[in-house]
Amino acid sequence: MESGRLDLETHAEVNGTNKPTAATYKSIPDDDTNWQDKKGENIGDMGKPENEEIDDGAKEKMLSEEVKISPKKDVSQVIFISENGDAKIDVAPKGPVLSGMGKEELMKYANDPFWIRLRWFLFIGFWLLWLAMLLGAVAIIVMAPKCTAPQPKTWWEKSPIVQLEPDDLKGKDAISLSHLLDRLKNQHVSVISLSNILKSTSPGHVTDFRDVDPSIGMENVKTLIKLAKEKEQKVLLEIDPNHSGIDHPWFNRSQKLEEPYSNYYVWANHKVGTDGNNNPPNNWLSTYGKSAWEWSSSRGQYYLHQFDKSQPDLNFNNSLVIEEFNKIFSHWLDLGINGFRLGFTQHLIEDPALQDEKMSTNAAQADEYESLVHVHTRDRVENAQVLRIWRENVINKTKEDGLFALRDDIASDILAVFNEKNKLVDLPQSSMFLMHADNGITAKALQDGIKPWRDHVYNSSKASWPAWDLNGDKTALRNRTLPAVAESLTLMSLLLPGTPVLKLNDVLHEKDSEKTAFATISEKRNDEIFLNGDFHSDIVNGTVFVYTRLKSGLPGYLVAYQSSEHPAVIDLSGIPHVPKEVNVLAYSSNYLSEKKAGETIETKLSSTRVPIAPKSTLVLTFVPSKDEK
Repeated sequence: MESGRLDLETHAEVNGTNKPTAATYKSIPDDDTNWQDKKGENIGDMGKPENEEIDDGAKEKMLSEEVKISPKKDVSQVIFISENGDAKIDVAPKGPVLSGMGKEELMKYANDPFWIRLRWFLFIGFWLLWLAMLLGAVAIIVMAPKCTAPQPKTWWEKSPIVQLEPDDLKGKDAISLSHLLDRLKNQHVSVISLSNILKSTSPGHVTDFRDVDPSIGMENVKTLIKLAKEKEQKVLLEIDPNHSGIDHPWFNRSQKLEEPYSNYYVWANHKVGTDGNNNPPNNWLSTYGKSAWEWSSSRGQYYLHQFDKSQPDLNFNNSLVIEEFNKIFSHWLDLGINGFRLGFTQHLIEDPALQDEKMSTNAAQADEYESLVHVHTRDRVENAQVLRIWRENVINKTKEDGLFALRDDIASDILAVFNEKNKLVDLPQSSMFLMHADNGITAKALQDGIKPWRDHVYNSSKASWPAWDLNGDKTALRNRTLPAVAESLTLMSLLLPGTPVLKLNDVLHEKDSEKTAFATISEKRNDEIFLNGDFHSDIVNGTVFVYTRLKSGLPGYLVAYQSSEHPAVIDLSGIPHVPKEVNVLAYSSNYLSEKKAGETIETKLSSTRVPIAPKSTLVLTFVPSKDEK
């Protein structure tokens, strides 16, 4: 036996051979006591021959329980070595092993003031950091810009407005008035506007702003207002404050220089011409042409009339006249009127210095209205000051639920001035293209009339919900166009972003027993998609005016008006978000003109092949596609 090794004979097979194998081990250093297996047996016994005892002193030394494991000692490990077919056991040193601190050492540090302060600092710091992060998250949520929720639409934005003329009310008692309101409600009309009902010698020639045409009767008007309130309908009154009739008591007293009426109208002295004759004060012209001044022999002065000479202009440079109309508005509000539509307000204020107008560049004759630039008599900024006083009165008396609107077309730049600080005009309009529409109105005329208003006014920071007046103060739509064209244009206007203003026969020209296309479409105006949805317009096939209404998560709608006199099959698949299949919701009655007897309308159509009849309107619904086209 070699020094330091013990040979062991065994018959175990090693490396595939039955040759005897010798196992050796190195002697354990006297100072190494870390030799105890998991069961508490001495690893040193592995080399004990049978029936041979190990020295008890050495064993006791190796198993000393008093010696601690030192991190400085090398821990040995057993290594099996194959050497010339022999298996040998070697004990080699292992890397240092660190041991944890005992309880006494831990308590020593635990009670050390430095470590106590450090732990408290870290503990408090953690919670302060957590609280700061929580407050920061809350601040981000509260202060981060949000998508502004759209303002809820008002009653005058949801329903079409239907004008009632004196002939629509004459001879009607409470029962017939109630029936009329019910018929309108069945067509989903909840706003009625009383037009030209004030006491007058003729339309526009008012003799009393507080009374109505005797053929209608004030009691019937009160009954109408009461019935409308019961049926949850609103009633508006149309007034033209710019002028009165020449037979108005105010004018008669003003001619006689009776106070306080002497300055209720615009009076001016004559000018002496080179020929010695008396001439008008300046070159101002009436909208009908020729001088806007008329001589009053009883007063010995000229009075201003921007319209007919029997319609003298009231003087709104006089605060008494402004306040007079405030009293008039209050009178009607007390009777239950819900708001006003005012006409000809662009002419309220004139230049008090009476300066001459400059000549226009238009190719117009000398006495024509278009021959002058009307900066001294029209669209003056002072008009807004007068309107603001009236609006505040109306809003205060109605607790901010009253309508204050104009019947006049208003340019976007003027509207921007009016609404610069606070909204002044509800339902501003630019509907001249509709007021002059006839059988020949084209898709381009519709596009050019509607799109600029949407682009420059509705989508701006001064956004306003416009009125689309199909009649205005001109000839009614059904007197300018064929009935079928009037119906189609009316249906086309119903789903525009704005409020259509219609005549009674635009709404009630069909049997009450039928659910009309008007009722079907008008009902949709209360849906979110039409109150706050997106608007896109286009021209298809060169003759079809098309617009869509879209809002995320809702069905899409498409309205098409064929301006041509010929039928067509149009491809709508190029319109953004229009899918391959569309559904028919409603159509004008002349859409059936191309159908043969007994032939029915298909309710589902391919968007690439949609038939449309001449001068007809078609309303489609669809599930918007996700891909932008």
